[in-house]
Amino acid sequence: MKKAVFSTLGLALLLSTSSAVASAQEAQEGAPALQKESIQLFGNGTDREPNNWFDEASEILAGDDIYGEIGKHIDGGYDNSDYYKFKAFQSGWYQFNIQGDIYPNTWLRLGLADSNGHFIRYANDREYSLGKNLEAGKWYYLVVETPGAELGQLFDYKITSTIK
Repeated sequence: MKKAVFSTLGLALLLSTSSAVASAQEAQEGAPALQKESIQLFGNGTDREPNNWFDEASEILAGDDIYGEIGKHIDGGYDNSDYYKFKAFQSGWYQFNIQGDIYPNTWLRLGLADSNGHFIRYANDREYSLGKNLEAGKWYYLVVETPGAELGQLFDYKITSTIK
C-alpha cells in the first residue's frame, strides 16, 4: 500500500513539474525580444561617428537620454571616447548617470568640460554619476571615456540626466 501511495505521489509531482516547465517555456517563447534603443541625438537622431574629440562632439539637449557605443572600429582607429556638446538652458544642478558594460580592467567614466575644452569635473573611479552646478546660456561638453580599455572591448551605454 505504501509503495502505491509513494508511486502515485511521485507521478503527480513529476507531472506537475513537467507542466510548470512547459508553461514557462511557452511564456518565454511568446515574449518579445529585447531590442537596444537607438541613440537619440539633437538634430540627426542617430549616433554620429566620429565624436571622439571636442571639435567632433555630437550636439545634445540636456535632460534627454543618450544611447551610445564605444570600442568599435572606425576609420583611422578605434572609438575609445564619445564627446557630447550641450547648452545649459537654465542655471542649476545638472546630474548625469551612466549605465552600461563594465569589464574587470575598465569601466565607463563621465567627464564634464567647459566650452574651451578644459575639464571641470570627472566622476571618481567606478562611480557612474557626475553632478555640477552649471550656468544658463553657457556651452559644456559631456565626455564618456573607458580608462584602460583593451582593443576589442565594446561598451554599450545609456546616459540619463536631471536638472534641478
